[in-house]
Amino acid sequence: MERLNLASFIFLVVLFVLTPRAALRSARQLRQAHAAGTPPPRSRIVLSTMFALAILWFLAAMNAVAMGSNVFSVDGVGIREVCIGVVAFALLLAAIPITRAMRSPEETRRRMLTSLAPRTRSEFAVFVALAILAGIAEESAYRGVAVWVLTPVFGGSVPAMLLSAMAFSVAHAVQGCKTMAMIFGVAIVFHLLVYLTNTLVIAMVVHAAYDVVAAYAAGKLAKALEASAPTPAI
Repeated sequence: MERLNLASFIFLVVLFVLTPRAALRSARQLRQAHAAGTPPPRSRIVLSTMFALAILWFLAAMNAVAMGSNVFSVDGVGIREVCIGVVAFALLLAAIPITRAMRSPEETRRRMLTSLAPRTRSEFAVFVALAILAGIAEESAYRGVAVWVLTPVFGGSVPAMLLSAMAFSVAHAVQGCKTMAMIFGVAIVFHLLVYLTNTLVIAMVVHAAYDVVAAYAAGKLAKALEASAPTPAI
């Protein structure tokens, strides 16, 4: 088993301990706030998420540089790799209506993720920026540096990918248990995408594009549910 250097150890602690712990705490606090009828503004949650992603990207980038790796490398990328990315994107899009079908309209209305979905053009524009940052930071960290660091530790890439996928799923705890299970599958798709294309860049693009479409669909659904909600009796 290969020993870790200090930079890699700190990165792994942040990714596999501090980030999941913070995500679980945030999910609990948001549930309590929604139950009390005092949910925080969407803008504050989005900005705090962007800040966390920026820190994650910084740590991943620093480790990649120290390892002599380039997270934006596109060496050997051609039509085959682009086509694989298109197929992966199509598979991820197919998961959106499947996930929606898993919940009743009332259950969807009560979901925290529904309340966080963008409603206005300005909110959606911010979510686009968030999606781009998430695509770069999360792919660099979970599908890039984490796998590169853990593969020699475990003696193979499969355990590294599975552990990374689990951490990625828990990091999205605010979206609920059912969605976390789906996100684990999404993570596996991204790991396979990186493995088959030998680059993180296509995964970054697919990730960002998927998040944009998912945010638009969630916002559209949220507005439709709000419009169809019964008016409280006076």
